Amino acid sequence: MLNTGFQNESWKNFLPEVYNWLGKVEFGTSQNPVAGAHHVVAVTTADDSAGSSDHWDIDAPQLSADFKAKLMAAGKSLGWKGGSGSLHVVIDGHAFLMVVPVKTKTSDKQRARALGIDAAKALKDLNCEAIAICAPRNFNVIDIFEGATYSLYSASGFKGKKKDSKNSKTDQNGNGTKLPGKIHFIGVNPNAQELEGARHLCRSIAFTRMLQDAPANWLDPVRFGDIARDVAKEAGIKCTLRTKEEMVAMGMGSFVSVANGSQIEPRLITLEIEGVDNSRTVALIGKGLTFDSGGISIKPSGGMEEMKYDMSGGAAVLGSAMFLGYKKPPTKVVCIIGATENMPSGSATKPGDIVVAMNGKTIEIQNTDAEGRLVLADLLHYAASTYAPELMIDIATLTGAVLMALGTAGAGLMTNDQDAADFVLGASKAAGEPMWQLPMWPELDKETKGDYADLNNIAKPNVKAGTIMGAMFLKHFVGDRKWVHLDIAGTGWNTKATGFPGSGGSAYGLRTMVEACLRFNR
Repeated sequence: MLNTGFQNESWKNFLPEVYNWLGKVEFGTSQNPVAGAHHVVAVTTADDSAGSSDHWDIDAPQLSADFKAKLMAAGKSLGWKGGSGSLHVVIDGHAFLMVVPVKTKTSDKQRARALGIDAAKALKDLNCEAIAICAPRNFNVIDIFEGATYSLYSASGFKGKKKDSKNSKTDQNGNGTKLPGKIHFIGVNPNAQELEGARHLCRSIAFTRMLQDAPANWLDPVRFGDIARDVAKEAGIKCTLRTKEEMVAMGMGSFVSVANGSQIEPRLITLEIEGVDNSRTVALIGKGLTFDSGGISIKPSGGMEEMKYDMSGGAAVLGSAMFLGYKKPPTKVVCIIGATENMPSGSATKPGDIVVAMNGKTIEIQNTDAEGRLVLADLLHYAASTYAPELMIDIATLTGAVLMALGTAGAGLMTNDQDAADFVLGASKAAGEPMWQLPMWPELDKETKGDYADLNNIAKPNVKAGTIMGAMFLKHFVGDRKWVHLDIAGTGWNTKATGFPGSGGSAYGLRTMVEACLRFNR
């Protein structure tokens, strides 16, 4: 591990403020406005379409007609048209923020989270002691709260410490805002189990985003493994870390070939979460490239700093493990992460080299920037042969081509089993994480075959179907297991999808994997 100046501090010192806040924030419920709280209330426009409208209404059934009339009168007296951003007003001594939900026709869950994101942005600098979310007709207040925590997240752990000022309240990371001590829900009464589930899920998401946003000279493969071990210890989960030497002994020549160019050791991270029924197993497998330069097939310099996000799949798997350590799943869950760097050096794998994967197949490396599938190939075979899972889900920022296909609005899903695909797509819909199934055309299988080895790690340029070809390659390593591949290269970070943060890590896929694990034995 390189000494970067951050090494003497515990990784916990770099957790975002919202992570620690989520551990202690208090929840409350009420049927009426709460004294001292800043209230969030949704607004509907008459046509529910883009643009402002003179015809709008308050979407808060629990508030009295008289109170809603006062809110509308206040808004109209200020010339607000119900579509021009949010509006702060004070009614009978109670502070209110009126927010128009996004018009994009996504799921109600996504729109609710987007409402929370917008509300938190508007309240961020007000140092509210308490926030009260008024329940709308069609949105779940828990989803609104979860969206708010996205906005309350700040990747400030690596900024220098700032001195306190007399006019601002600053935390240990130099943030100049104060997070509310209590969250109230108006008009609904979520049970304690729902609230605690939301608390832990949001903490897992904030943790995952911190890992994504961390610089690669801090979150290297060794530290990734150390953090996983600490998380597992706190959650009572079995964690095994394997070194490069051990991986070589296991026959993981495909995975190790990616690590050969780095001076930092790779790690094979395995976490085993006991379920109610341990006779059945689900495996979650994540690509954990803490930095991807492309290797000898080096990437263009523009935007290369974002390649610290190439571990987003692995981060989502570790975040899932953190949550499932709190909420025991119905079956055993095995989380496997391949953490390494892909770097150019005198010891790096070269284009034209042939490596032997753990299942015995040989692979010609025609492009060292198609490295994620080389890591996943050995992880998939390891998961299938060691744990015999009934379902394997791998998640990776695998191909830039998925951006061309789906943009940043949803992830690509590919599979060797339609029932498995339908199951995961159902979980993604319930989680509010859009995914679109891409076909595994059988005609494309021959394009993975090599002239000098069993397989090539990349198809010929004329094949074009880059995202599908990545999955076609991986299919050779899953055996007879049911398997679903999630390509999150378009959604893992800087996503513009409604209901997700617009910049930085998104923790995309965590919710879907958690949902799939929790409903697997139903």
